[in-house]
Amino acid sequence: MTVGEKIQYYRKKAGLSQEDLGQKLLVSRQTVSLWEMDKTLPTVDNLRLLKELFSVSVDEILDESEPTEETEEIKPKETYVFELDKNDQNEVNGKMRKPVLTYLIVSIVASVALFVLCIAFKAHGVLRGLVTGWCLAVIVHRLFWFFFFKKKQKRGEEKLSQSTLSYEVYDSFFVLTVTRGGEITRTHKVYFSEVENVHSFEKFLVLEVTGTLFVLKKELLSPDSVFYSLAAPAPAIKEEINVKPDKRLVLVSNLLFLFSVFSLFGALFGVEIANEFYPSPVENMWVFLLFLPIPVASIVFGFYLKKKRQKYKKNVIVGFIMAALLAIYGSFGFLLSDVFSHDDAPVLRVEEALGIDIPEYTQINTQDWTKGTQHVARGTVISTSDVYFDDAAVAEFESKLGDDPKWIDRIPSDLVGITSTFCDSGGDDYYIIYNKNTKEYNTLPAESGTYEFINVLYSVKDNSMTLVEYTIEYVK
Repeated sequence: MTVGEKIQYYRKKAGLSQEDLGQKLLVSRQTVSLWEMDKTLPTVDNLRLLKELFSVSVDEILDESEPTEETEEIKPKETYVFELDKNDQNEVNGKMRKPVLTYLIVSIVASVALFVLCIAFKAHGVLRGLVTGWCLAVIVHRLFWFFFFKKKQKRGEEKLSQSTLSYEVYDSFFVLTVTRGGEITRTHKVYFSEVENVHSFEKFLVLEVTGTLFVLKKELLSPDSVFYSLAAPAPAIKEEINVKPDKRLVLVSNLLFLFSVFSLFGALFGVEIANEFYPSPVENMWVFLLFLPIPVASIVFGFYLKKKRQKYKKNVIVGFIMAALLAIYGSFGFLLSDVFSHDDAPVLRVEEALGIDIPEYTQINTQDWTKGTQHVARGTVISTSDVYFDDAAVAEFESKLGDDPKWIDRIPSDLVGITSTFCDSGGDDYYIIYNKNTKEYNTLPAESGTYEFINVLYSVKDNSMTLVEYTIEYVK
């Protein structure tokens, strides 16, 4: 026999199609076909994989002599034949779906709780935006996964409907043959080392292999079945978890996993705390980098667990995700540092133009939008300045606001067309809308044209003021 004929012989003996074999070797079906037609030869790495898959030596694959039969391939050690009715499938699917649904509910509750905390602690708008985006992303991802999982289960039900499942167990693998109406519809050969997880329920054992579920009825299994050994805490047949879990390592692993998950949220509140001392949310995003060592430690510890042959994937995967997010958000503070200025020029311009006295401030953050002009629904923003005060500085200023005709405590509906979009939230207490061209306050222009405005917004609760310089194309 040629090498190609040998590969074809062992493939059919294993109950695999060319596509099945290609998936296990991570090559295309066409590649397998070329091997079997002796047009190409497998690489050394693929020969090694074929050796493991067929349980034969490389020499036996390359040898042109007839293959020798092995008794274990001919006579299975265990055989189970049964059908799964609709009730069985519903029960299994319900139990498998339960942790996915629980994870979805926990994700939604945690996301809502985090958002509520942001509101309760009066987090800045930038932080609320980040938290809202993160929460929505988590919820959408979990919803997508839940419905994807449910749809996948539905497809599995349709494939197994009115089908007979036949399991044949050998020393190192088992073969599942699915038949319907006396015809074979599917065949799977699975090595025990490929089994990723085993779910043990009251009536069923469910084996998980690369996203495919293999269901067995416990009432049919012999007491000493190899499938029970797979479900044991430390099955000897599974090389990947044949080391007894170390409780101390598991504890550290779980703690680092949790700390990594919540490091992003901790960084958000860290930025909020920094804003109390230096009110500039974007510039304070360097705080995210302070939390970066947590997921990095989780990654390093994950590889240490791998070396110790313990479960490690959750630490590495979550660690990489959270480290990337923290690094990206933390870099914003440096990338956008030159966007903001802190001199008092905007305050002086507003005081001179409007004839008002602005109290002594503790912090001013000005963004010049002319470097990258911001076009909004109404007009074009030139610059925005956020000005912060302490209680003592604004006490006298606030006492006079109600008596000053330049300030209004609400935006009349007819003036909405000339205000800046910063008024739309309605979260401030006093406003000024000043037309620099006509020198008028809180009044619509008499004629259509292009006008330059200054919008001043003051919040008594936050002791903060926003100065907005913008232009509007006004049509009467």
